[in-house]
Amino acid sequence: MSEQPSAPVLTPALTPAPVPAASPRARWWTILLGLLLLAAGGVAVHDLLVVRGTIHTDQLLTPVYDWIADVTYADWVLPAAIGCALVALILLVATLRPRARTHLSFGEDAALYARPVDVARMSTAAARQAGGVLRASTVATRKRITVTATTAAGDQAERNAVSAAVSEQVGHLAAMLDPEPAVVVKIVASTPGGDRR
Repeated sequence: MSEQPSAPVLTPALTPAPVPAASPRARWWTILLGLLLLAAGGVAVHDLLVVRGTIHTDQLLTPVYDWIADVTYADWVLPAAIGCALVALILLVATLRPRARTHLSFGEDAALYARPVDVARMSTAAARQAGGVLRASTVATRKRITVTATTAAGDQAERNAVSAAVSEQVGHLAAMLDPEPAVVVKIVASTPGGDRR
């Protein structure tokens, strides 16, 4: 009796995760403009209710209508129009500018991203695994990982060896990031009575 060929196992293709990015630059302008339009709509509804006789009070927009009816050309109109055009241009640029990336990706087309603070924590943990390091702290940006390591090494040769070990440990992590940030290692001598291990 011949065996039936097994059906091929289909594995779904991994699609890259969307790149995390900061809020659009036009977000707060949009919120402010929306609040202004809501206020204007509230005033318009108020005046409509006054006209229909639902509420008995003065219209709020009547002075505005009177002012618009009496407006004539003045010297300030041209500068005001230019100012409005500049504000509109600023809003347009803020809307069209791409959002700033907030995370670092692990490899090209990666499905995994990390914040710079997470990369700093991983770099600190990696630096502590290097021999001769008592303490370590890290500041990470998209372009650079700066590790400050404290060591009890006495002479410069030993400190250079510790620096090389830290660079190697953190360099493995940096090599996984795209684009790969530069690794800067600063060695600080331990003070008397400091940590020992």
